[in-house]
Amino acid sequence: MHFTGSNPDGETLVRLRDENEQLRTALESSLEENSRLTEDRDRLLGRVTALGRELQGLHATHARARQADRATTENASDLASSASDEELRVAFEELQVLTEELEVANDSLQRLNSELEARVAERTRALTEANHVLRRTEARLFTLVNGIPQLVWRAVDHGDWTWSSTQWSDYTQLSNAKSQGIGWLDAFHPDDREGARQAWARVDAQHGFTFEGRIRRGADGCYRHFQTRASPVLTPEGVVLEWLGTSTDIDDLLTLRAQQSVLVDELQHRTRNLMAVAQAVMLRTLKGSSSLEEFRRCISDRFDALTRVQGLLSRRGGQRISFDALLRAELCAHVDIDAQGNGAQVSIGGPDGVPLETALVQTLALALHELATNAVKYGALARPGGHLSVRWHIVDGERLHVEWRETGVPDVPAAEATPKGGGYGRELIERALPYQLGARTSFTFMPDGVLCTIEVDIPRERLLKERSNV
Repeated sequence: MHFTGSNPDGETLVRLRDENEQLRTALESSLEENSRLTEDRDRLLGRVTALGRELQGLHATHARARQADRATTENASDLASSASDEELRVAFEELQVLTEELEVANDSLQRLNSELEARVAERTRALTEANHVLRRTEARLFTLVNGIPQLVWRAVDHGDWTWSSTQWSDYTQLSNAKSQGIGWLDAFHPDDREGARQAWARVDAQHGFTFEGRIRRGADGCYRHFQTRASPVLTPEGVVLEWLGTSTDIDDLLTLRAQQSVLVDELQHRTRNLMAVAQAVMLRTLKGSSSLEEFRRCISDRFDALTRVQGLLSRRGGQRISFDALLRAELCAHVDIDAQGNGAQVSIGGPDGVPLETALVQTLALALHELATNAVKYGALARPGGHLSVRWHIVDGERLHVEWRETGVPDVPAAEATPKGGGYGRELIERALPYQLGARTSFTFMPDGVLCTIEVDIPRERLLKERSNV
């Protein structure tokens, strides 16, 4: 990944610009001075060369003059020699001055070159440090961008992408090149593309980009909801340079919100039902109790049964409660049974995991509670020789049939006798279940105990699942 245009902070940029300007000025001055000194040196060298040639000519002329005219008077020869010597002396003096100037110019040139080399070395060191800092900053940005779960991208103007992260490419199967410009729109659901365009059309320096839409997962073509946001990168004058954006998967969050809403609605509905059931149980218990102590004991047992079923409902994790779980929970509250629901005087049997309609769980739990309570107090579980057998099966693939059979009870009351315990259990089974839940029920006194049958509908989703597997 390469972050085109990665820069240090504003203060560092200003400092680097100032140093660049100073170095440019120094280079221009040094070049001008070097050029002037070079011209002076070349001029001096030319002058020295010319003087050398002149001196050579004078020496030659002087020699020829002496040989050609031996007859010339001594005074004339002396005058000519004196004139030539003076001219040579002046020329050598001028040459000496020019040589000194040339040495001074060379010294100045060397000094300027040394200063310039020092400045260049310092500038090179500063640039090396700055580049090192930039490389470390880019490495940290690379690690950060590739370490976050969001899909990261950059854009200019109103949604023209210039770069996208590897997370985007891995998720959408669209390369960085294909996503640039408005190519990223191909990953959005067709119904959400126009909304994304309109959201980009509204952005400015004060209002960032925000949009929720579905993005296609390239591996399987599945669309998931993403929240897409972008913030502007501004110049000191407030002009938008580009947009830095992320797309965050919120599909699971939206699902959880929907589930939470359903659970809240269900909780409210169940609370209202529970209050109605509690009120009905209290009134019926009060009516059937002969004393306050009996009322306290009976209402406590029945509220305990409601508490147990509420515990099952709260632990079901969105799944329906099965009949075998409800039965075992109630029997455990009265007798010792193993994990399969069997005990010394109890045996149960039937298919596991048969789900129950949530609406009938509380009433069915109360019916099982009354049956178990009566068995413990008056029936098969009240005497050593008694036995309780609970069997259930599916009828016609649509209904759950339960058979509660108690045996080993010698003193079974007559059908017309006053029910022991006030008859609330029989009222639940014979009247409440059929009326409230459309159940088919029967309650019969057999010669050696009680036979009770309950038949209720199985939830529709189980039926559909079973039929789809046929």
